[in-house]
Amino acid sequence: MDTPVRKCKSFSAREKLYALDQLKKGKQQTQLARYLGISESTLRGWKKEEEKLRSLPCILEEETGLQRKKVKFANDESLDSALYQWFVQAHSEGVPISGPILKAQAEKFDRLINGNESKFKASNSWLDRFKKRHAISQVLVSGEIRSADKEAADSYPIELKKLLKEGCYTADQVYNCDETGLCFKMLPDRTLATKTDSHKREGFKQRKDRVTLLFCVNKSGSHKLRPLMIGKARSPRCFHHVNMKTLPFEYTNSKNAWMNSSIFKDWFHKTFVPAVRAHLRKLKQEEKALLLLDNCPAHPPAENLVSHDGKIKVSYLPKNTSSEIQPLDQGIISVFKQNYRREMIKWMVAGNNSSVHTSLASLNLKEVCHLGGKAWGAISACYICPIYEHISDDEIVANVSGKNETAPPEPETSGDNDDDDDDGTSTPSPKASEAVKHLEASLRWLETQDVESIKILQLRSILDFARSQQSAANKQTTLDSFFKKR
Repeated sequence: MDTPVRKCKSFSAREKLYALDQLKKGKQQTQLARYLGISESTLRGWKKEEEKLRSLPCILEEETGLQRKKVKFANDESLDSALYQWFVQAHSEGVPISGPILKAQAEKFDRLINGNESKFKASNSWLDRFKKRHAISQVLVSGEIRSADKEAADSYPIELKKLLKEGCYTADQVYNCDETGLCFKMLPDRTLATKTDSHKREGFKQRKDRVTLLFCVNKSGSHKLRPLMIGKARSPRCFHHVNMKTLPFEYTNSKNAWMNSSIFKDWFHKTFVPAVRAHLRKLKQEEKALLLLDNCPAHPPAENLVSHDGKIKVSYLPKNTSSEIQPLDQGIISVFKQNYRREMIKWMVAGNNSSVHTSLASLNLKEVCHLGGKAWGAISACYICPIYEHISDDEIVANVSGKNETAPPEPETSGDNDDDDDDGTSTPSPKASEAVKHLEASLRWLETQDVESIKILQLRSILDFARSQQSAANKQTTLDSFFKKR
């Protein structure tokens, strides 16, 4: 018999793209459709919209992006992409942007793209769709980021360009790293509530357990290094019997969980240099690199951060310019924290109806590593590529030209017949609670083995699914009991 299709199951854009990647790797269409619990016609429909799904990776990677179940694309994708690129650049430069400004810029781009055939008028309804499509909302401008040393920040791109030219560095050979603090048990400070709820402003005391994280990426986005976590404990109990190499984050410690020159120097020589060499060797490029750093007191002098052969070194950004030109400060770390909060809440919800206090108490550094690994993995290369020079409107139009050309239709492959291979015997399916119990034991075992971290992430994903099914089954049992009593 055919595997029953789970008609209630919907898939995010990320899941669709992952399924399409499996097809390209040789996975049988019929087998994949069965595994996902969908029909082959649904899978073929995903293949038809693949180009559009892949054409907007930067947009879809937002907090709600690739997790969206339905993705609505613009009628004119070139115009949409050009305006979004302009918006991101203007926002990063601190330019206040209002609805009328967006509409005027959209009409300008339409004239540049379509010339005399331009008939587009940006209406309020079009503006609402554009903002919804790109998760744009109005915010209050505050803070001191615009008070940074603008003169030094403006002159640095010229100096950097000269430095890169003299060193003949490719985009794969230019790296940036930055630290941030993460209060990993802190809940969101906003919630939805009804107007009549007299307790709607009451919350929980925020727990400020803190670690420092170090992120590092290269300019092309082809290499995201394994992040470093700095905690207070030298050997946290949650890491006992765990193969530390399989964790998504590296771990070290300091007295106050802060970065210091000793930790950074050790990370540079023992993690950064070997990882960069391995990546460039894989790309068949010369094993040289330049790491861009801010002038943090915890960073050692530049002469102490040089590989033995002198080919991998650092360059410090001008003082008081990090908020302006530090690539990882241009939204990447902020997106990571948004992703982490979302993963933390999902983890708490899947905790078998545990209270908030109980969930937070059980959130240890091992779980933070895995939740953080998901949050960091969800950030695509398009966030990572730093922008050092202003791009003109004409250059933006040139960048998006040709994006509306459709690729030739991919030939549809007919799947194998769904033959009934049942031998007549039937084994009862285990309950979700049984699956959760055995998966938890399997995870504890796997974490002690010398395996790739992706295998642990896959098993954790299956465990999360089993827990959600267990929770749904418990709710259904409660409802059934309620109606029986009636």
